[in-house]
Amino acid sequence: MSTVTSGLKQAADFICGLLLFLAVFNAQAALNRPLSEDGRPTEIEAIGAVLDVDRINSAEQNFTLNLYMVFRWSDPRLAHDSAGNIVRGLSDVWNPRLTIINTQRYWENTRDEVEVSPDGIVTYRLHVFGDFSQPLDLRDFPMDSHVFEVPVVAAGYRPHEVVFKPDPRIDSFIADRLSVADWKVDDVRGDPREITLANGLKLPGFVFSFEAERRLHHYVIKAIIPLCLIVIMSWVVFWISPEHIPNQLSVAVTTVLTLIAYHIALSGRLPDIPYLTHMDKFLFSSTVLVFMALIEVVVTSHLSSTDQLVLARKIDRTARWLFPALFLSAVGYSFFL
Repeated sequence: MSTVTSGLKQAADFICGLLLFLAVFNAQAALNRPLSEDGRPTEIEAIGAVLDVDRINSAEQNFTLNLYMVFRWSDPRLAHDSAGNIVRGLSDVWNPRLTIINTQRYWENTRDEVEVSPDGIVTYRLHVFGDFSQPLDLRDFPMDSHVFEVPVVAAGYRPHEVVFKPDPRIDSFIADRLSVADWKVDDVRGDPREITLANGLKLPGFVFSFEAERRLHHYVIKAIIPLCLIVIMSWVVFWISPEHIPNQLSVAVTTVLTLIAYHIALSGRLPDIPYLTHMDKFLFSSTVLVFMALIEVVVTSHLSSTDQLVLARKIDRTARWLFPALFLSAVGYSFFL
């Protein structure tokens, strides 16, 4: 009796082991890349919809995006007889392990699942919202424009194994109204591209991109015009008689303090970069002119106190046209040269 029981137990163990082996084998087969008869790489169709651009931050070199992506590929092994699509877990089928490589932080609003059509077409939807890094060349700030990209790669695969292509049925698109106010955003594009990592490794990828141009009038009103008014305020001392030394010094010092406060307010809007932007040149030129006006006040005050009032007034009259000419030259140098 014990021999029979032992034999049944061994048979049951063998059957369980066989079933476990078949299950692992089938799962491994499902996770292998679907191969075509002619050995071509697996094609993945991609489309993206930019639902919103919330912010473009030049100081932090990033942008905040609400992006919805759809990827499709064919896996004949998943074909079924159901009337409609069936839902399966992403980890239960082969998938290209899509990875966004320039994310700083983001949130997914979709489940890790795919839809499989009766003919084996797999559809994977990915909705993400978050911050994406973007190196910017800000030399033309605030008259600059940039191409912002979200590169998606098939992690662990090579270009001869997986290739991306745009969805032939519909192009990637962008919402008509966006939250970002100080940028003009053009249509989004989706292009297949080989992504080269820092170590030289090349991965198949698909890049969603859009071009954005900074709205100049936003900075003209909020940054350039206030700075111009500060500089012009420093010229008031040229119309105050050198005899009124306290009044001249009061206006000059107030202008300098206002300019310092302006520097502090503007410093948080640009990153620490090793080159000068157009705005940096204009700000530096304006600062030099304001301090030159302060020096002029000190000189004419000294001349007035030493009985050289005629010379002090002559210097003031010269400064009335010299400083505006220098300021116009600074504007041309900063923004047009």
